Amino acid sequence: MRKKILLVLHRIPYPPVGGDNITNFNTVKILNKYFDLDIVVVTYEDYSKEAEEFLKNHSISCKIFKYPLWKCKQNALKTLLNFKPFQVNFFYFKEVQKYINSIVDDADLIFAGIIRIADYLYHFGKPKILNMADSIGLNYKYSYRRTKSLFWKIFYFLEYPLMLRYERKMIEKFDRTLMFNQREIEYFSSSKIIKIPQGVKPELLTYEKEDPQYKNYISYFGKMNYRPNVDAVLWFVHNVFPYLPQELYFQIIGANPVPEIMELQNFSPRIKVLGFVEDPYLLLKSSLCTVAPMQTGGGIQNKILETMALGTIVITTPYSAFPIASKEDNALLIAEKPEEWISLINDIYKTPDKYQNIKQNSREYIKSHFTFEKFEEKLLDVIEEVISKK
Repeated sequence: MRKKILLVLHRIPYPPVGGDNITNFNTVKILNKYFDLDIVVVTYEDYSKEAEEFLKNHSISCKIFKYPLWKCKQNALKTLLNFKPFQVNFFYFKEVQKYINSIVDDADLIFAGIIRIADYLYHFGKPKILNMADSIGLNYKYSYRRTKSLFWKIFYFLEYPLMLRYERKMIEKFDRTLMFNQREIEYFSSSKIIKIPQGVKPELLTYEKEDPQYKNYISYFGKMNYRPNVDAVLWFVHNVFPYLPQELYFQIIGANPVPEIMELQNFSPRIKVLGFVEDPYLLLKSSLCTVAPMQTGGGIQNKILETMALGTIVITTPYSAFPIASKEDNALLIAEKPEEWISLINDIYKTPDKYQNIKQNSREYIKSHFTFEKFEEKLLDVIEEVISKK
């Protein structure tokens, strides 16, 4: 008889676009292969019939609680009274807790898909796993000093100590916490944390389509309403791009570009804001290189892994490179100061053959370290351990 898992998520992971959606999409598929799944989703986002069907096809029951954004924001104000992180209060509703209470007794294991919804689950005396992935608290602590947005600077400053305290508490309340980033694991220094590999879409490892019209394009790839992506693009446009050869173009690929990003097309006719693209991998595979000059944000950037899987040259900052690869791995390029970025991109443009080994190494490196086969193997080991101990 298959064991039953109660899985709680903060959005429907379909379509699998964006780092946490890709991970949770594959988590749902993996868990459904071996267990009976009861899925609960708490979200403010609209979703398609196809998204709902994905959940129904991969569970024995699914319940979606969708609340208006204003109500979630109203909930977040409870932080002023209970001092829990804003985003924990943002997603907490008594109606959802009541439903979870009514079904939890049937579960052999509770699985929290993200720390934002851990408040629903940590108090149950059942085997429990938290997929924290990355530390939001450490992300915000790093980001508040570097973001150019006054609003986000204030929010990060207020939220990061609350989030770090809450993360420490949840790590101890759950039997196991899954994380990707070794540096963050060392920061929390708990025997309850298990390092688990991030994965990429397997089809990217054999993707070979190219279009020569993009050979002089530098690409950025990511959701363009996500503040760390906005900060990265703005930094690159103002500190690096003006000093590159006139023959080079910069294309920004990713859904929901905010006005700040759209306005960059007025900065230079060589900047293209494309928004959502049906097949972004064609553009990325065809590019001279891709850039991820992350100034804020944390964890492992999924867009870097995906581009490396294509065998495209990736340039990123030391902070973003650390959890993925080192210079010695020869799988990506690392630059920090603007002049380092400028010099590196100029050299790639002038002597592209010199960097062919990086392209080959990047794809092989992803095959060896970042696949969902490895993710599945580790995930099942952790689940077996937690259930058997109880």
